[in-house]
Amino acid sequence: MGNIIRFYNQNRRSIWIFLVIIFLLFILLQTINYLAGTKQKNKTQEVNNINVSNEENNNIEITSNKSVVSGNALSTTSLKKDTDTIEKFLNYCNNQKIEEAYNMLTDECKEELYPAKEDFKTYYYGDIFNGEKIIFEVENWINDTYKVDIVPDMLSTGKSNNGFSKQDYITVKKVNDEYKLNINNYIGRQEIKVEKEIDNVKIKVNYKDVYKEYEKYNLTVENSRDTAILLDDLNNIDSMYLTDKNDLKYSAYTHELTKEMLKLSPKENKEIEIKFYSSFVSTKKIRSIVFSKFINYSSNKEENSQKVVINL
Repeated sequence: MGNIIRFYNQNRRSIWIFLVIIFLLFILLQTINYLAGTKQKNKTQEVNNINVSNEENNNIEITSNKSVVSGNALSTTSLKKDTDTIEKFLNYCNNQKIEEAYNMLTDECKEELYPAKEDFKTYYYGDIFNGEKIIFEVENWINDTYKVDIVPDMLSTGKSNNGFSKQDYITVKKVNDEYKLNINNYIGRQEIKVEKEIDNVKIKVNYKDVYKEYEKYNLTVENSRDTAILLDDLNNIDSMYLTDKNDLKYSAYTHELTKEMLKLSPKENKEIEIKFYSSFVSTKKIRSIVFSKFINYSSNKEENSQKVVINL
């Protein structure tokens, strides 16, 4: 014992310095562990906020907060708002609440795809759900549009999916402080309201409905002439097209049209819809609609054609 006391007395200063250093290192380590734990807790809370409904329904998986197209990340607030809205709609469908799900669609989506609730029940709910529980994988595609992969929930049904899988693109829209949806690959409607008059024929471009794979333009054509007109003779699949700011061309779905659809008798007014092969890209700017075989019928039935460009 005497040796220990003698050693302490001879090295008292060094011993206390060593103990203080050990104490400070202990405090530093505790602080680092606390900060790391807080960071992990916040990260876990953020993930739980994004997947809050998964705990309740366990049927939706959010794969990423980054756009598949651009690679840009969405804010946690935007992602949660959008995915909560989509999840609410899908869970209504999963629980066979047809009316509640239908009421979440925008007016333009109803008008374009499902004018009545029964249409929605037959052609969307019936095609995808039909009383079965479904699992969804949601991923941001671009901006407020999301890619949704759909497969049956084999755990709840006890059935094999037999290779069944579907994919939808759902777009979230804010309408009068409510969040609504465009579904079934329908991105939305854009008002245009541009018109051009040539040789007593007025062509109005009212709006376009944008889908993932194409655009559909709504036109009103007023023929004030005493002779008939024809927007296109359909002899060439490239004679009716859109152009964008980079001078790329997007041809019309001519196989869905007939000459009778595009022909106007003297003094006739007609509403016409034309699809174009123009897949949705958020940065694309359509510059014009071109009718390169616009035909005027003369009184003696001879025809002459011209090119008509409508700048949008």
